[in-house]
Amino acid sequence: MSMERKGDLISNIRYKKEIEIVTFQGKEITLENLSPVFTPEQEAAKRRELEQQLYEVFRKYADKRESEEAGT
Repeated sequence: MSMERKGDLISNIRYKKEIEIVTFQGKEITLENLSPVFTPEQEAAKRRELEQQLYEVFRKYADKRESEEAGT
C-alpha cells in the first residue's frame, strides 16, 4: 500500500501488481508493472482533473491559432 499526498488530502491507493518474465538477448528479465486501483470516487476525481488539464492545453493552443489567423 502506498500513500499519495495532494495538498492536504492524503489517500490510500492500492496497486495491482503484474509480473511477466520475458526473454531479451538470451536472458530472462522479470518485468513488474504496478497499476493503481482507484475507488469510483477517485476515478471520477482523476478523470475531472485530466479533463481540466486537457481543456487548458487545448484552450491555450486554440487561442494562439485564432490570434495567428486574425493576424493574416
